[in-house]
Amino acid sequence: MPFVADNSVVIAWFSRSQATPYTDRFYRKLANDEVVVPSVWPYEFANALAVLERRKLLTAALADEIIRNAATLIIRIETPPARAATLLALARRHGLSAYDAAYLELAQRLGIPLAAKDSPLSAAASALGLLGA
Repeated sequence: MPFVADNSVVIAWFSRSQATPYTDRFYRKLANDEVVVPSVWPYEFANALAVLERRKLLTAALADEIIRNAATLIIRIETPPARAATLLALARRHGLSAYDAAYLELAQRLGIPLAAKDSPLSAAASALGLLGA
């Protein structure tokens, strides 16, 4: 079954310092299941790597390797993006950033589970019956 993966989950697939048993479980699903992300994901992914690099948690070489490895995954970037009004309503209702609301909106629209490591996003997905297990 396809699933939406929050950026923190995808980052954890490549950075062991960010990995948990939960993120590892979704990594194993990649063999059989399609990963879907909102159109904002490439920006969030690159930004997370830049932040980890600045914090000296990743070297530039490792960040470049992660980019190359991520390109080998089959990740469907869903377009067009959600409407801004929809994202704002979800962000307000669940106390999320608009970025996190984009992942929640996508899972809700497609009716598929959301793999989320972030607590507010996990809580919102759980409240809507969308949190992947």
